[in-house]
Amino acid sequence: MIKLSMPAGLLMEAAIAGGVDGNKLIEVLRNNDLQALKHIDKEETSWMYLFQYAEDHWESMIEAIHEGYTYKFITIRGLLNLIQTKFSLEENQDFSMDEASIQLALNDEQLRFLQSRIPEQWIFIKNEADERFNFRAILAQNQQIKS
Repeated sequence: MIKLSMPAGLLMEAAIAGGVDGNKLIEVLRNNDLQALKHIDKEETSWMYLFQYAEDHWESMIEAIHEGYTYKFITIRGLLNLIQTKFSLEENQDFSMDEASIQLALNDEQLRFLQSRIPEQWIFIKNEADERFNFRAILAQNQQIKS
Protein backbone atom coordinates (compact mmCIF):
# COMPACT_ATOMS: atom_id res chain seq x y z
CA MET A 1 0.00 0.00 0.00
CA ILE A 2 1.19 3.53 -0.81
CA LYS A 3 2.58 5.58 2.08
CA LEU A 4 1.81 9.30 2.09
CA SER A 5 3.30 12.09 4.13
CA MET A 6 1.16 13.21 7.05
CA PRO A 7 0.32 16.63 5.53
CA ALA A 8 -0.65 15.12 2.15
CA GLY A 9 -2.80 12.41 3.73
CA LEU A 10 -4.55 14.83 6.09
CA LEU A 11 -5.29 17.25 3.26
CA MET A 12 -6.61 14.42 1.11
CA GLU A 13 -8.91 13.36 3.96
CA ALA A 14 -10.09 16.97 4.36
CA ALA A 15 -10.96 17.09 0.64
CA ILE A 16 -12.80 13.77 0.87
CA ALA A 17 -14.68 14.90 3.98
CA GLY A 18 -15.60 18.05 2.03
CA GLY A 19 -17.18 15.97 -0.73
CA VAL A 20 -14.25 16.07 -3.19
CA ASP A 21 -13.29 12.44 -3.64
CA GLY A 22 -12.44 9.77 -6.20
CA ASN A 23 -12.20 10.93 -9.79
CA LYS A 24 -13.33 14.44 -8.82
CA LEU A 25 -10.34 14.73 -6.48
CA ILE A 26 -8.02 13.51 -9.24
CA GLU A 27 -9.36 16.21 -11.59
CA VAL A 28 -9.01 18.88 -8.89
CA LEU A 29 -5.37 17.85 -8.31
CA ARG A 30 -4.60 17.58 -12.03
CA ASN A 31 -5.96 21.09 -12.68
CA ASN A 32 -4.79 22.70 -9.42
CA ASP A 33 -8.43 23.69 -8.97
CA LEU A 34 -8.30 25.74 -5.79
CA GLN A 35 -11.87 26.94 -6.35
CA ALA A 36 -13.20 23.38 -5.93
CA LEU A 37 -11.68 23.29 -2.43
CA LYS A 38 -12.57 26.81 -1.22
CA HIS A 39 -15.53 25.53 0.81
CA ILE A 40 -13.21 23.40 2.97
CA ASP A 41 -11.74 25.11 6.02
CA LYS A 42 -8.05 24.99 5.06
CA GLU A 43 -5.54 27.67 4.13
CA GLU A 44 -4.79 28.27 0.46
CA THR A 45 -1.13 27.50 1.14
CA SER A 46 -2.13 24.05 2.39
CA TRP A 47 -3.92 23.28 -0.88
CA MET A 48 -0.95 24.62 -2.83
CA TYR A 49 1.22 22.15 -0.91
CA LEU A 50 -1.14 19.31 -1.86
CA PHE A 51 -1.10 20.35 -5.53
CA GLN A 52 2.70 20.35 -5.52
CA TYR A 53 2.84 17.03 -3.67
CA ALA A 54 0.43 15.51 -6.20
CA GLU A 55 2.52 16.82 -9.09
CA ASP A 56 5.69 15.38 -7.57
CA HIS A 57 4.07 12.04 -6.63
CA TRP A 58 1.30 11.72 -9.24
CA GLU A 59 1.17 7.93 -9.58
CA SER A 60 1.27 7.46 -5.81
CA MET A 61 -1.58 9.94 -5.33
CA ILE A 62 -3.74 8.20 -7.94
CA GLU A 63 -3.12 4.86 -6.26
CA ALA A 64 -3.81 6.34 -2.81
CA ILE A 65 -7.13 7.79 -4.00
CA HIS A 66 -8.25 4.56 -5.67
CA GLU A 67 -6.67 1.88 -3.47
CA GLY A 68 -6.07 3.54 -0.10
CA TYR A 69 -2.89 4.48 1.70
CA THR A 70 -1.09 4.50 5.01
CA TYR A 71 0.84 7.32 6.62
CA LYS A 72 4.63 7.29 6.60
CA PHE A 73 4.39 8.67 10.12
CA ILE A 74 1.65 10.42 12.05
CA THR A 75 2.06 12.35 15.28
CA ILE A 76 -0.48 12.49 18.08
CA ARG A 77 -1.61 15.90 16.75
CA GLY A 78 -1.85 14.42 13.25
CA LEU A 79 -3.99 11.56 14.56
CA LEU A 80 -6.15 14.08 16.38
CA ASN A 81 -6.55 16.10 13.16
CA LEU A 82 -7.44 12.92 11.26
CA ILE A 83 -10.18 11.80 13.64
CA GLN A 84 -11.66 15.29 13.78
CA THR A 85 -11.60 15.66 9.98
CA LYS A 86 -12.71 12.15 9.03
CA PHE A 87 -15.28 11.46 11.75
CA SER A 88 -16.21 14.95 13.02
CA LEU A 89 -15.35 13.85 16.55
CA GLU A 90 -15.40 16.47 19.28
CA GLU A 91 -13.00 16.77 22.19
CA ASN A 92 -14.38 15.75 25.61
CA GLN A 93 -17.46 14.29 23.94
CA ASP A 94 -15.91 11.72 21.57
CA PHE A 95 -12.27 11.76 22.66
CA SER A 96 -9.91 12.94 25.35
CA MET A 97 -6.19 13.48 24.88
CA ASP A 98 -3.21 13.50 27.19
CA GLU A 99 0.49 13.81 26.36
CA ALA A 100 0.89 10.17 25.27
CA SER A 101 -2.50 8.83 24.22
CA ILE A 102 -6.01 9.54 23.01
CA GLN A 103 -9.07 8.01 24.64
CA LEU A 104 -11.69 7.48 21.90
CA ALA A 105 -15.30 6.54 21.37
CA LEU A 106 -15.11 4.58 18.10
CA ASN A 107 -17.41 2.25 16.24
CA ASP A 108 -16.02 -0.80 14.41
CA GLU A 109 -15.91 0.95 11.02
CA GLN A 110 -13.98 3.91 12.42
CA LEU A 111 -11.52 1.59 14.15
CA ARG A 112 -10.94 -0.41 10.95
CA PHE A 113 -10.32 2.81 9.00
CA LEU A 114 -7.75 4.06 11.51
CA GLN A 115 -6.01 0.70 11.70
CA SER A 116 -5.82 0.58 7.90
CA ARG A 117 -4.19 4.02 7.71
CA ILE A 118 -1.73 3.85 10.59
CA PRO A 119 -1.13 0.13 11.21
CA GLU A 120 2.47 0.27 12.45
CA GLN A 121 2.60 3.40 14.55
CA TRP A 122 -0.40 3.34 16.81
CA ILE A 123 -1.99 0.60 18.87
CA PHE A 124 -5.69 0.74 19.68
CA ILE A 125 -6.39 -0.92 23.02
CA LYS A 126 -9.95 -1.83 23.97
CA ASN A 127 -11.11 -0.07 27.16
CA GLU A 128 -13.39 -2.67 28.71
CA ALA A 129 -13.99 -0.71 31.91
CA ASP A 130 -14.62 2.71 30.31
CA GLU A 131 -18.23 3.28 29.27
CA ARG A 132 -17.48 6.63 27.62
CA PHE A 133 -14.33 5.92 25.59
CA ASN A 134 -14.09 2.37 24.29
CA PHE A 135 -10.55 2.61 22.85
CA ARG A 136 -7.22 4.09 23.80
CA ALA A 137 -4.73 4.97 21.04
CA ILE A 138 -1.07 4.89 22.05
CA LEU A 139 2.16 4.97 20.07
CA ALA A 140 3.39 1.43 19.49
CA GLN A 141 6.89 2.34 20.71
CA ASN A 142 5.45 3.55 24.04
CA GLN A 143 3.62 0.25 24.48
CA GLN A 144 6.83 -1.71 23.84
CA ILE A 145 8.70 0.32 26.43
CA LYS A 146 6.02 -0.40 29.08
CA SER A 147 5.86 -4.12 28.25
